Amino acid sequence: MAHRLKHSSPGPPRAGTRVDPSAVEEEYRVLTTDEGRRLLDEVAALGPIHPAGLDRLRKLAPPATVAAALRLVEARRKGAAKFDRAGSMWLDPVGVEQATAGPVARHKAARFEGSPAVVDLCAGVGGDAIALADRAPVIAVDLDPGNGRRLRWNAGVYGVADRIVSVRARAEDFAFPEGVRIHIDPDRRADRDRRARALEDYAPGPAFWSSMMESVPGGAIKLSPAADFARVAPIGSGREVELVSLNGECKEATVWFGNLATCRRRATVLPSGSTWTDGDGEARLVPIAAPVGWIFDPDPAILRAGLLDRFAGAHGLARAADGIDYLTAPEKVESPFLSAFAVIERTSLDPKRMKEMLRRHGIGRLEIKVRGIDLAPETLRARLDLKGDESATLLIVGRSCAVLAHRAG
Repeated sequence: MAHRLKHSSPGPPRAGTRVDPSAVEEEYRVLTTDEGRRLLDEVAALGPIHPAGLDRLRKLAPPATVAAALRLVEARRKGAAKFDRAGSMWLDPVGVEQATAGPVARHKAARFEGSPAVVDLCAGVGGDAIALADRAPVIAVDLDPGNGRRLRWNAGVYGVADRIVSVRARAEDFAFPEGVRIHIDPDRRADRDRRARALEDYAPGPAFWSSMMESVPGGAIKLSPAADFARVAPIGSGREVELVSLNGECKEATVWFGNLATCRRRATVLPSGSTWTDGDGEARLVPIAAPVGWIFDPDPAILRAGLLDRFAGAHGLARAADGIDYLTAPEKVESPFLSAFAVIERTSLDPKRMKEMLRRHGIGRLEIKVRGIDLAPETLRARLDLKGDESATLLIVGRSCAVLAHRAG
């Protein structure tokens, strides 16, 4: 039995075709013909395209073919930061920008293990669908026919084409088969001129998500880590928000619902896979102490998840200043959630005192990190007159102090 959702104001569909249909056909010809593949090699070998290089390419193929090759090479170049097989994939620049990075997609997909099937709504070029297909059969839904063709190609690159069915449809109009779980990556570029800033700017938006969460056993909604996710998963709703970071950058907020929710708030750091939830540690007041011994910069996932105090209390850490998210302790604490810095010296925010401190230690190369005040690192750097052969990190702790430290290896 299929479930068709009832909801109000479905909003605009997922952003339409990235390029016109004839351009998609041209991309396909480039990918599948000997002449096209040779052109791809030529474009890749040229690197940044200058007028002379463009003239050379147009002697090899018609302008539309050259444009298709340029799009493919540029998208693959950008895609290399997200996909380990980007060099063989069919990608477009917008699709790459919105795609989930491979490590994040695989992390999410693990929770869908054992699902009878997963419907991946707004599937795009297939980043999430490909990872999900290693765990369960996938129905990938997207309105853009070009995306459907790219997804099928990319599924073949990853060897999971037999586990993904691609369907062209609006997410709002797709009827869910009985018992499936849902993953949805709502479009943050429905207005092609700007990113979504409010949940209502997503397409589909909150009205659809609400109906969807009541209609299927469980699933996940991908949101920006800056989104007001507490509206979607308020405490007590039975839903979980997981903040996921990759290599120190917070990548997404995943709202888990139904039988895939496991707690209320979770922070996960990749590639280690370490995780911390609101069930770990105790909710208690964290002391404030001047930085001594070591100062720690917490991972953005644990900050955005609102779990810093629980984490700090469980590890015997203090805040370096009231309301500032640097932590400190006399001894080093090893954790994937912390970047650790050995304290050399601290001083006030007086530029003269900071310059004197840096000169005493012969600092000529300086990383600057700021929390708690509106100060651009490069603005401060210009005032410090760096001279010397040593390197260090300067951590600005709100208005309380500046800490000179060495980043731990």
